[in-house]
Amino acid sequence: MSTVLNQLIELLTLETIDDHYFRGQSVDLGLRQVFGGQVIAQALAAGMKVAPQDRILHSCHAYFLRTGDAQHPILYDVEVLRQGRNFTALRIKAIQHNEPICHVTASFQTLEHGFDHQSPMPAVEPPEQLVNELEAVRAVAQYLPPQIKDKLTAERPFDVRSKYLNNPFQGREFPAEQYAWVKANGTVPDDLKINQCLLAYFSDFHCLLTALHPHKKGFLEKGMKVATIDHAIWFHRPFDLNNWLLHAVESNNAYAARGLARGQIFDQQGRLIATTQQEGLIRFSEE
Repeated sequence: MSTVLNQLIELLTLETIDDHYFRGQSVDLGLRQVFGGQVIAQALAAGMKVAPQDRILHSCHAYFLRTGDAQHPILYDVEVLRQGRNFTALRIKAIQHNEPICHVTASFQTLEHGFDHQSPMPAVEPPEQLVNELEAVRAVAQYLPPQIKDKLTAERPFDVRSKYLNNPFQGREFPAEQYAWVKANGTVPDDLKINQCLLAYFSDFHCLLTALHPHKKGFLEKGMKVATIDHAIWFHRPFDLNNWLLHAVESNNAYAARGLARGQIFDQQGRLIATTQQEGLIRFSEE
């Protein structure tokens, strides 16, 4: 396992304070605030500690209430909403400085067999034909602001190959879509819970950025404010992040300073692994 991947897995391994109360550390990715994917993934890790161990996470919905502080740990308070015969519903509250910064509801289900159908996988170039995101950033490292250069060019826990590479400081116009191949930069343990938390973490990277594509804006441009409002994930089938997965994202709407994006995640065999949906603030001010 690579060092950076191991560090991310450790970040998602929470300290237990009591049966329903956990603490997670924070990492600054150069975004001036806690990365939303970290909060979702840690909240799910907390929920997995409380849900019956024979039940599998199948969906989660997160609402971001306040900006998180990347310099301080986060407390996770887990409440059991319902314990049924086949389903467990939880609400996880992420807390910093005695205030909630995010509420996550998560549902777990015992493994069942039933009907099976899915959307077809879109036709897209294989990962080998697309540009590595980290290599692209490092190629223009001399133009990055000094205060975030080291963070943006540092080794990453995922190998990501995207179809559309936009400049966060000077955006270009692209279609309102993104195709991003991802796999772990290292070896992920054979544990579905760890894979789900890691995929939840990754799923927050491309959604809102795709909503900016038609508007020629980068998310770090002067005058831009970009923040996730809510994020949802439905997990459909088991998967392995040691192998390539495709996150196919489309932004079907932007209005009233909000952008909406929905995505489907497939493995290389064309199996639909998960579905994502996110709405967020995409506000531009000339002032």
